[in-house]
Amino acid sequence: MRANQYSAVATGRPWVRLSRWRINALLLLCLVLMARVVLRLGELQVLRHAELRDLANREIAQQITLMPTRGVITDRLGNVLAIDVDRESLWVVPSQVNQERAPRLALTLSTLVGRPAEEILAALTATDRYWLPVARWLEPEVAAQIETLNEPGLRLEYEPRRVYPQGTLAAHVVGAVNFNGDGISGIEAFYNSQLKGITGTLEAEFDGARNPIAIAPSRTVPPRHGINIQTTLDPFVQYLIERELKQAVEQHNADGGTIIVMNPRTGAILGMASWPIFDPNRYGDYAPEVYGRNPAISNLYEPGSTFKIVTVAVGLQARAFTADTTVNDTGVIYRYGYSLSNWNSGANGPLTPEGVLYFSSNVGALQLNELTGPEKFYALLRDFGFGRPTGVELGGEEQGLVNSWGSPTYNDLNFLTNAYGQGISVTPLQMVQAMATIANDGVMMKPYIVERRCDGAVCSDTEPVEVGRPVEPGVAWTVRRMLMHSANHYAPVVWAPITGSYADAWLVPGYRVGAKTGTSSIPIEGGGYDPNYTIGSVLGFGPLDDAHFAVLVKIDRPRDDLWGVSTAIPVFYKVMDELLRYERLPPDPALVDPGQS
Repeated sequence: MRANQYSAVATGRPWVRLSRWRINALLLLCLVLMARVVLRLGELQVLRHAELRDLANREIAQQITLMPTRGVITDRLGNVLAIDVDRESLWVVPSQVNQERAPRLALTLSTLVGRPAEEILAALTATDRYWLPVARWLEPEVAAQIETLNEPGLRLEYEPRRVYPQGTLAAHVVGAVNFNGDGISGIEAFYNSQLKGITGTLEAEFDGARNPIAIAPSRTVPPRHGINIQTTLDPFVQYLIERELKQAVEQHNADGGTIIVMNPRTGAILGMASWPIFDPNRYGDYAPEVYGRNPAISNLYEPGSTFKIVTVAVGLQARAFTADTTVNDTGVIYRYGYSLSNWNSGANGPLTPEGVLYFSSNVGALQLNELTGPEKFYALLRDFGFGRPTGVELGGEEQGLVNSWGSPTYNDLNFLTNAYGQGISVTPLQMVQAMATIANDGVMMKPYIVERRCDGAVCSDTEPVEVGRPVEPGVAWTVRRMLMHSANHYAPVVWAPITGSYADAWLVPGYRVGAKTGTSSIPIEGGGYDPNYTIGSVLGFGPLDDAHFAVLVKIDRPRDDLWGVSTAIPVFYKVMDELLRYERLPPDPALVDPGQS
């Protein structure tokens, strides 16, 4: 035996002989496998290099948008009306979701975030997106419950949400922001781009958990945050007028209304309230015409007898008549084939301009307009700001409708009815601006709602702007005294229900204020006016020769008051009385007895 055979016998193990063809086959298999690896490496490293490089860059190297913080809106005392608050939003990385558990997870998340399970499942199982939103701005307790699920494919990221801490207070002024972060009404819309700020960017490489890789190069362009805005709104004034408006609307079952308070000397709007109200925190629960329009600047109406203030002021300024001029109020008058009458068709006899205001005579007002003439009348209406927007910093302001002398829509009959506020359309703010002009010695100031704007530490204050002097100081002085007597004429509407007396009394006891009532007819489609409903309003100012406030109270379609007078006057009294006391203006010592002038 050979040596290896003896060795095999000695060890007791079988002898194995490897043939050469087996060795060659094994080597060939190894060469084939190595060639396969080389070809695959060649495909990946050479043929698909650019494709795979781009795919890796998309997965790792990303540019993230850095969102700015939207600016804060406050009232004049610094109380926050609108602010961004960080809330957690739920996102999903589908590639990291356990697809077998996805249906059960979708049902769980549906219960927590209130979205259909089918929509959530589609996000969890998406194959064409790396990062998908599921639910935005979660309540803290909901975010905490999602955190306890400990699912690797779920991400909770903070993002700002617009919050309105005061709820419905001043909602029409402040406005609202939609889910895209854009202002859709009010100050939010007017200053949207400045409040919104400018986005920044972060270019970096990210890991699977979407965290930047620290050792990789990155480039950051920080966002520029939005400006902060301080409004002219006084919190007490705003609360007061919203409270009184709500009570009046509910008490008289009215459709709505508006109250505006302005400082005649500066044009600053101290309060602006409208009904119906809305909560900007959930504006989507309301109709677009409620959250998207501010009735104080967007809703046109025929001002009715409050417009006689302008008619008298314009005629005096044009020297068409004097304070002593008389016209004969016969109750009904015929012009151009039509009969035009007072509200009750009653005659008041010879009237001066003050008498026209005191008795609210339509017949007297149109005769004063005939003395003025259409050319001068409409030219001075333009000077008063009618037919053009005031320029207040609120989105959606209307300019009104004036059929001026020389325009295609002008007609002589309309000119006469304009004298007592029919056939002309205005906004509530335009009427307050006109009243403020009379109260401010004929100097018309531009209404404004923003007191200060701050870009970081750099702030700029709004300077009051004079926009015209439609009447001379003497004319304004004369009209103010006429309106003081007019206010006393309507004082019993406030006090008779309390005292049982209809004797002359001061509208606001202890203070000289001027005011004029108005009953506005409501146009209907097809022509004519609504026979069942009107708009009641009071437009006034106070005190007489040092006016701190110009006020409009407007109540739409009160169901229990066809003329609107007994609806609006008590509201005007309550508002003006509290305003004068809030301003700590002492009562006039000369007003000892009611009715003393």
